[in-house]
Amino acid sequence: MTHKRTDVRVPISGEVTLSDKQGVQITARARDISPGGFGLDNPSTPLEQIEYQVTICTERDTTIQLTAILIHKSIENTGFKTSDIDAKNLEIISQLISEFQTTEEFLEQIDQHDLLQQNFIDEDGNEILVSFDFNSDK
Repeated sequence: MTHKRTDVRVPISGEVTLSDKQGVQITARARDISPGGFGLDNPSTPLEQIEYQVTICTERDTTIQLTAILIHKSIENTGFKTSDIDAKNLEIISQLISEFQTTEEFLEQIDQHDLLQQNFIDEDGNEILVSFDFNSDK
């Protein structure tokens, strides 16, 4: 299965609880997050490609709740695509991203992944124009 992200994920630490419709709960460690999804360290319990109710408790004691679907699994980590999130939880993620963008690690990530040279594509396959220009008149 191939999946191309439209959002750059930022590192996050904390515990993730995945709950399925039968009430089974699985916990794992969070790795990264974006409005479109999140990654976690592989849990010891196998995961199915179904929709999960997700609770992420960050190391700052912030709780994020959303619904997500498993989209990829590698040797070390598992990736999920957000399928439903409310405005409050989306704002929490946006705040985490804003804070990360003020760090030196963010600049290293741009360089490491050559983000300035990538073409970003939306869900319909259209190219998204990305600019880091800043208008100082505003």
